[in-house]
Amino acid sequence: MSKVAIIGVGHVGAQVAADMVLRGTASELVLIDKNDKKALAEYYDLTDQQALTREQTVVTTVPYTQNWDTLADCDVIVVAAGNIELTRQDGADRLAELPNSAQIVRDIVPKIKASGFDGIVINITNPCDVVATYLQQQIGLSTNQVIGTGTTLDTARMKRAVSTFFKCNMADVSGFVLGEHGETQFTAWSTVAVAGVPITHAAESSNIKLEDLKEEARLGGWHIMAGKGFTSNGIGLTATVLTEAVLNDMRQAFPLSAYDAEKQIYIGQVTRIGKKGVLTHVDVKLTPDEQAAFDASAAAIQHNFSLI
Repeated sequence: MSKVAIIGVGHVGAQVAADMVLRGTASELVLIDKNDKKALAEYYDLTDQQALTREQTVVTTVPYTQNWDTLADCDVIVVAAGNIELTRQDGADRLAELPNSAQIVRDIVPKIKASGFDGIVINITNPCDVVATYLQQQIGLSTNQVIGTGTTLDTARMKRAVSTFFKCNMADVSGFVLGEHGETQFTAWSTVAVAGVPITHAAESSNIKLEDLKEEARLGGWHIMAGKGFTSNGIGLTATVLTEAVLNDMRQAFPLSAYDAEKQIYIGQVTRIGKKGVLTHVDVKLTPDEQAAFDASAAAIQHNFSLI
């Protein structure tokens, strides 16, 4: 038996819930949203669809203003609350959500702590790395118990861009996007390969410029935002897959947002996770330029964290 709670069931949280129900990720799913009517609506919608699914998930809701004692025996809490409207202002990016996201953390942490929850927290709320850092500090769980989706989705976007340029299956593309889930993220090209062929060799033989790939991967999320006003499918499945890796003790490595003891912040790095959360960081050998990019990204997260 496994139990997951999702705090915030807007565009992203609702997608996470839908993916988890369709995949049978957990035995029980708890929905919490500041808008109780929205949480209840998702409950009915998710329950209805289970008449057509093989897996059955017990879905429940908890009124936002009541106690959250039901979280005590949850294995995983996914934090997906936020306000995407704040990023739609001219020149805005994920950082525009920071003041609102910090307030969300201050609102929900006392309720989570009061429940006695001692499982794993997966943060989606943006800016992801900054919020994960703040969330861990406020909630008091170990750094191994709190992670963020980080650059897992950005890595998927990189793989889409590479597969498009090379006209290959995305499963043939390996490698990582690291650093901030934001403007300072970077593709560690030294880790990227197409069907085992290093990307530098593959690009040279195909007359493809890595700079073009980099830009397409970086702008992936904004292409989606421009068309439908929010992202949901990719990030929803990202959080679901990370949750399954925890629940099933998969001991699998992802480029997620994890605590860096040296930088003292959360940042996208290759991290192996399982039932107890973070198991170990994978020592990916970066080139000097990539290490400089990682350090610059960490500095950006540190600066943004200082704004809370």
